[in-house]
Amino acid sequence: MNLRPPGPERALEEFHRIPSAGTPEQPSENTGEQEATSLDTVARHPLVETPFGAPVVRELPPDPGPHERLLAVREVASRLGVSSALVYKLCQRNLLRSLRIGGVLRFQLQAISEYLLSTDGG
Repeated sequence: MNLRPPGPERALEEFHRIPSAGTPEQPSENTGEQEATSLDTVARHPLVETPFGAPVVRELPPDPGPHERLLAVREVASRLGVSSALVYKLCQRNLLRSLRIGGVLRFQLQAISEYLLSTDGG
């Protein structure tokens, strides 16, 4: 580790010298008229598919079709005209079918219809 303070800065004219006859000139600025070259020297053809990567990234499964909308506890409670607490109790007693997705209860419309039919007939 170097703990010495930096030396004095060079004078401004030392930074902006005209190149000598033996030094080649730097290329001119790119104005966009020429075709831009790729700076990536490793992947010369970036669009070519490689066999690397997870299959999920490269191939997607076919769409299973129209998706059914699942209802939340509040929506079911609103449709049934009851409280959210009662919806949870109905699920605990296996009177109302539910799905647990990520720790949250979700309901299919068919399960609500079945529950309503069971309460009307019983």
